Amino acid sequence: MPNLDFYERVKDLVKQKNITVRNLIEDCGINYDSYNSCKRYGNLPRADEAVKIATALNTTVEFLVTGENSTPKPDTTKIIQTIESALEQAKNL
Repeated sequence: MPNLDFYERVKDLVKQKNITVRNLIEDCGINYDSYNSCKRYGNLPRADEAVKIATALNTTVEFLVTGENSTPKPDTTKIIQTIESALEQAKNL
């Protein structure tokens, strides 16, 4: 189950911080039994809980879910508008 990778990543990062998963989860204000229930059934935690966990582990939800960190993609719409505007200005010269 791919969602179990989330829990393995949490476990690995917690181990690096030399704390327990239970302490992390409770420090995040998340019910530990709920967390374990999600894990047992192969579900991801709620989005707000995943954000709290990622923040506490100094990582991203994306990394916990996929194992990858992506770099932000440029806003191509704005780039295209800038180029079109520059071309329009050049035509008027």
